[in-house]
Amino acid sequence: MSAAHGGRRRLGLAALSAMLTGCIEGGNLAVSAGAPVSGAVRGTVLECGRPAPNVGVAVHLRQSQSGQARPVDQQIGPVVTDRGGGYLLDVEPPFAIPGAATVTLEVTLPDGAPHELSGGTIDLELGTPPRDTLRLDADVGLATGGCR
Repeated sequence: MSAAHGGRRRLGLAALSAMLTGCIEGGNLAVSAGAPVSGAVRGTVLECGRPAPNVGVAVHLRQSQSGQARPVDQQIGPVVTDRGGGYLLDVEPPFAIPGAATVTLEVTLPDGAPHELSGGTIDLELGTPPRDTLRLDADVGLATGGCR
């Protein structure tokens, strides 16, 4: 083996060692960096008991746990509800780790006004497709006092 080849090999091993050390120090981050954590949020948006089609739906996801490289505070979406007011959002937030995350539902009506309506907790797990689905249904008319 030539000196140049041996030097490149040592350099490559040193770089690999540094990368592995960085992953090990990251704790749970190393696990989630290899396979994303995911979950899904689905539900139905109503307006005074009737399906609300063509309404924008987003979720605000928050997660802050020990061992996490940095907290997650991210909006995912929006998507538009179908004719029956239904929606589905897959969530794969960067820097999230397996475990609980808080989710808040945000609905944007055709008039452009966003409304934070309901929330819950989702259990993010390694891999895709998502294994845990949080169901968040909301009636925007009742929540905003628009029903008679």
